[in-house]
Amino acid sequence: MKPLLLKSFTIGFFLCIILLISSEVSLGQSGCEIIDFSTTIEVNKNKLIEERSYIIQINKKESDWISDIEIPYQEKDKLDILEASILDLNGQTIRKLKKKEITTRNDISRGAFYQDRWVKEFSLKWNQYPYRIKYTYRKTQNKFLFVAYWLPLVNTNVPVQKASLKVILPKNYDVTINDSNELRHDRNETEENKIHYWESKNMPAILSESYSPPTQTLIPSVKIIPKHFNYGVEGSFESWVSYGQWIEQLNAGLDILTTREKIKIDKLIKGISNKREIVKILYRYLQDNTRYINVAIDIGGLKPYPATYVCENKYGDCKALTIYMKALLKHAGIDSFYTLINAGSNTVKITKKTPSQQFNHVILNVPLGKDSLWLENTASYSPYNYLGTFTQDRYGLMVNGSDTKLVKTKPLKLNDVLVQNIYTFNLDIEGKGNLHVSKKLKGEAFDTYQYVRYELDETEQKQYIEGGLPLSNCEIDTWKFHQEGREDRRLRLSIDLKVENQVRKIGDMIVLRPLAIPYFDLGKPASRKNPVRINYPVNQNDSIIYNLPFTNQFKVEIPENINIESKYGSYTEHFTRSNDQLILIRNFQLNKGNYSLEAYPDLFNFTEKIKKSTKKSVIILNQL
Repeated sequence: MKPLLLKSFTIGFFLCIILLISSEVSLGQSGCEIIDFSTTIEVNKNKLIEERSYIIQINKKESDWISDIEIPYQEKDKLDILEASILDLNGQTIRKLKKKEITTRNDISRGAFYQDRWVKEFSLKWNQYPYRIKYTYRKTQNKFLFVAYWLPLVNTNVPVQKASLKVILPKNYDVTINDSNELRHDRNETEENKIHYWESKNMPAILSESYSPPTQTLIPSVKIIPKHFNYGVEGSFESWVSYGQWIEQLNAGLDILTTREKIKIDKLIKGISNKREIVKILYRYLQDNTRYINVAIDIGGLKPYPATYVCENKYGDCKALTIYMKALLKHAGIDSFYTLINAGSNTVKITKKTPSQQFNHVILNVPLGKDSLWLENTASYSPYNYLGTFTQDRYGLMVNGSDTKLVKTKPLKLNDVLVQNIYTFNLDIEGKGNLHVSKKLKGEAFDTYQYVRYELDETEQKQYIEGGLPLSNCEIDTWKFHQEGREDRRLRLSIDLKVENQVRKIGDMIVLRPLAIPYFDLGKPASRKNPVRINYPVNQNDSIIYNLPFTNQFKVEIPENINIESKYGSYTEHFTRSNDQLILIRNFQLNKGNYSLEAYPDLFNFTEKIKKSTKKSVIILNQL
């Protein structure tokens, strides 16, 4: 898999910085580097004019992927490719790109019905190494919510010798600037303009490490947000309230149902007075009668399609489905609030002090007395009033006119993420037999396996389930998902397998090493570059049961119990024997938290103690 270029563009209603990382390419081995990456941005007559220029050196054939250029843009943007050529190391032109070599395509994403996102693409490959490529383009936008969101990297795997950003603003143009101290920053003024210049030199590639904060938070950046904007409708980032009022303007008049839909809803809730029950009925109606499809074309994907559109078509994106759900509740006399949120299991936390468009998803808040319900409107299999790892424990913007405010969703607690696994082996003396696995899944595992259950076909399900089992020498016979009801936040998965070679014979002795379950794996402190971020706790209970009908022929030695406690979490192992049955119960808990590089060795030592202890957990059967 080749790494892809970092792209900066608007997807739907979110300005995205996508950092696509391939673990196959590491620092110093990428075979390419950015010699110069320069960006000039000018605000002129309410237009945003951005010019980007790249000089890239390719040292090896394996790195030719970086010469496949993609330039994303919106349908209403004006995009001009000013220069594209192949150079030798002295800067002499070898070949210039011809206009007919540039192709244009719709950059439609998975699950999208239509998007007004486009890509111009071309290739600048050469057959003698090293060589350089240079290309420059200009993009002009009439609508924008950011003046700049700039990072001095083009791809996280490729180092950059020099990166610069020049921003030219009218003197009376008010902006909020958030920039990193690591960047050199110069300012000057002319009679008409304020000019800012940022520069970075010798920026290394960013290695992907497990349990790191989002990659873009590890890179110096410049964010420039206009205080006032016109994005189809005039708006302001003066405060969260002013931004919420702008969103409310966009949404005005959209939460109206068709007459036919109103009649259906009236029949559904007739005779029911309990508001909580009405919300549940209408939420189930939404899930059973609509589906999620991304449609992003109006005002850059910021403005939802009206509820009437969903009534007639039975599909919509997160905004349209949320507006539709809001309309259902409004018809039933129940208030609800459109809430912007930044979704993802490891996402960038919003900057509360800087009102701006920092969100990529919409959910619905339903206040009922002192309590609030949260409705995720895009998944037909989501439990009612359930926010999983995708949206838990973060701030969202609850849109309510002059009462718009940031609100925080509930964090997942230890009991919310409990995963219980029971592995029951029935083995003969050769270590051959069958295994029954019973999983009770909550939290991240619940979210993941619900997706596997409903979105993958049978072959893909089998592959995923096999990949999640901590053993080899096995073959899945059957598997089955079970959920007690739609409101159950725990998914059961039963798996039956054939197994072999589960024991090791050494002379008259049989060695049985219990399943090596990877709870939390970290690299050595000497090589760690990034801090650690654990977004929600881990709570796992594993029972491993061996039914061995031949144990009366052996003297059985079982390991000592283990108990490891730390401020980071805990781990226990408890062994018991009952007739022909050997039972091992493991409990692992990891606390949520952010840990600096200075604290990393201590966290690593906690995980190493667990690893070393489990390696010693060997059951030995000596022939009598």
